[in-house]
Amino acid sequence: MDEAPQNQPFMKRLQERLAASRFFTISLLLHSIIVVLGGSVVLFKAYVEPPDFTAEGGGLVGEEAAVVAPPEDVSASATEVFTPDTPQVNAPTIDAITTTSTTQASFKMNSIPTPVKPVNTGDLAQSVQKAAKSAMGSGGSGVPGSMSGRMGGQARATAMRSMGGKEKAEKAVMAGLRWLKQHQNEDGSWSTENRPSMTGFAILCFLGHGELPDSPEFGPTVKKGLDWLLAKGTEYQGRLSMTRDGWGSGNAGVYEHGIATYAMGEYYTMTKDERFAELVKQAVTHIVQGQAPDGGWQYGYAKGPDSDTSVSGWQIQALKAAHLTGLGIPGVDEALDKAMLNLKRVQSENGNYGYRKPGDRAHPSLVGVGVLCTYFWKQDKDRSVRDGIEFMLNMTDKFPVKYKEESADLYAWYYNTQACLMFGGSAWSKWNRMFQDEIADNQSPDGSWPPVSTKAPGGEYQKKPDGAGPYYRTTLCILMLEVFYRYMPINK
Repeated sequence: MDEAPQNQPFMKRLQERLAASRFFTISLLLHSIIVVLGGSVVLFKAYVEPPDFTAEGGGLVGEEAAVVAPPEDVSASATEVFTPDTPQVNAPTIDAITTTSTTQASFKMNSIPTPVKPVNTGDLAQSVQKAAKSAMGSGGSGVPGSMSGRMGGQARATAMRSMGGKEKAEKAVMAGLRWLKQHQNEDGSWSTENRPSMTGFAILCFLGHGELPDSPEFGPTVKKGLDWLLAKGTEYQGRLSMTRDGWGSGNAGVYEHGIATYAMGEYYTMTKDERFAELVKQAVTHIVQGQAPDGGWQYGYAKGPDSDTSVSGWQIQALKAAHLTGLGIPGVDEALDKAMLNLKRVQSENGNYGYRKPGDRAHPSLVGVGVLCTYFWKQDKDRSVRDGIEFMLNMTDKFPVKYKEESADLYAWYYNTQACLMFGGSAWSKWNRMFQDEIADNQSPDGSWPPVSTKAPGGEYQKKPDGAGPYYRTTLCILMLEVFYRYMPINK
């Protein structure tokens, strides 16, 4: 006979109760294990993983957050690429006139979480301004910010308004371009004499208005001119004077070469047309190798003393265009640095620039050459630039800007116009009041510009009624009236 339950030992009674409730006991044990394991996982993740957002500097949720530049790419295999929407940037100021379209930028961002750091708002503003200044031209063609105003549409209109351009000036430019279109040679060149330089001048005029080979009205004209330069330049192995040996019997060869090289450099910068890359390199190398010991250039690219300021001006403009191409042509920057020494050598105490020596030319025909070329490269309103601008403007009392008077000097005015615009301020306001109406109002009904009765040194082509004369005058006047958008001043 079994013992009564209450008389049985405690352990035996416990075993019997556990046996009777074995299913409940097993379930309780399993749930306890699950709870313990789950809690361990949560504690482990909280210890090893960073929070989703890191707030530094006391920032509060709901405050306006600043845009932060992505971190540096530290592993090519651990990145993900995204392309953010890029807002339109409108900067209708003298410092930077951009087109109405910008290029989207691609960034790489590490997949490894990185703490977000506060942004210095001053640095951010500078970054936005820098982006505006380097904005691409119309259609994303890769045009630098300083050239973007020429690309038409709202950009050109904004630049005209900002820089004081009038409707009559733009109408004169269009009439002049149509005259050039009508008077292009069948082979694509311009003029019956000095064809390399006159063709270079004409192409610069079309490029200055943003006209490229695919432009609706002027595209075929531009293409024919460029094709002629490409074919002839290749034939003569980069000698754009179109001479096989040396630079010709007269003094024109170095001008021909410098002006045509200038045009090709601008075209390559605007389009990156690889057909021209090698020819641009060859032509620019001739200029670099032709520099005289004093830093200037001379007729025939001679290497004697006392370089020629007029010849040097076109070589410097060509080298600046070469610098903008991004081709990295050896010696370009060094040659420009050295050229500044020669310009300084020929400047007088009164600010004027001489022909070969300081004070050897009282006429102010070369002061604009010195000022523009110095500022083009240094982009600094140093004493030489300030003195030159002051001398230039002071001399307009003695040599007024009048097309139909003997004081007329289109060559000097071409440089003066660009120099004053780059300098800005009251210098530009004063010069703009003097030159814009005078040039626009003296255009001939057919779109060209008539001869002038100048007494300026070297003014033969300005007076010449035929040959290269009409092309020379018309292109210089077009380039002057395109100044409002052709090269936008960007303060350093």
